[in-house]
Amino acid sequence: MRIKYVGIIVIAVLILIGVVILLPIYFQQQPRPTVMLSFNIINNENIPKWCNDLASILQKHSIKATVFITGELAKSYPNCVTLFSSKNTVDIGSSTYNYSDLAPVSDYSKALEEIKGGKITVDNIGELDSKVFRAPYGSTDENIYSLLTNSGILADFSYTNQYNKYENGQFIKYDMIAYDGSNSSSLTELSKSLLSPKKPVMVNFDNSVPVSQIDSFIAGIKSKISNVDFTNASELTNILLTVRKNV
Repeated sequence: MRIKYVGIIVIAVLILIGVVILLPIYFQQQPRPTVMLSFNIINNENIPKWCNDLASILQKHSIKATVFITGELAKSYPNCVTLFSSKNTVDIGSSTYNYSDLAPVSDYSKALEEIKGGKITVDNIGELDSKVFRAPYGSTDENIYSLLTNSGILADFSYTNQYNKYENGQFIKYDMIAYDGSNSSSLTELSKSLLSPKKPVMVNFDNSVPVSQIDSFIAGIKSKISNVDFTNASELTNILLTVRKNV
């Protein structure tokens, strides 16, 4: 009988040792839920106040994010660029010059002028070299990657199920999930996605969404998912997409 009990004890100890060894490996393999907050400044409805309030909220929560703005709005409200250009945690991207739908533009040179004009204006105001883009209305055509390449842009976040980054001479698709931050059900759906993360998540807000609502959204994610990683486009793609020339 003693031999039997000794055997049981030995087996139990071996199992315990195995659990102790394997648990850290198991937890290391579990990906942290990753969220990129995307803020799209598309009209002059409530800016520059919206930009000022957003900058305060991002600082309050100490999180990374990505801000897209048109060249026209950057020129009219330069503070909406410089507010974020001084923060290494925030990527700054462009959305054409006039927030123009690119898909119906059949003239390649005009589409290129729209994309380049937006980027150059944002860059000059922020003293940047911005390399991230989001198409107005998420609307593109087969020329988009040629246009982006010729504009010096390396990452595209125009879509609801993917982002694309420039690698080895071409744009490569990476899966992601996108949510509309203005939709009241998005927080619940997002929280469910983050419980078993398989893909990075992008949450889109434009400047029609009150900053108080954005504040509540961020707080809600933090309260539901303790280890969420708020990232920006540079970290997500592993490419430096906002080069600050004065740093």
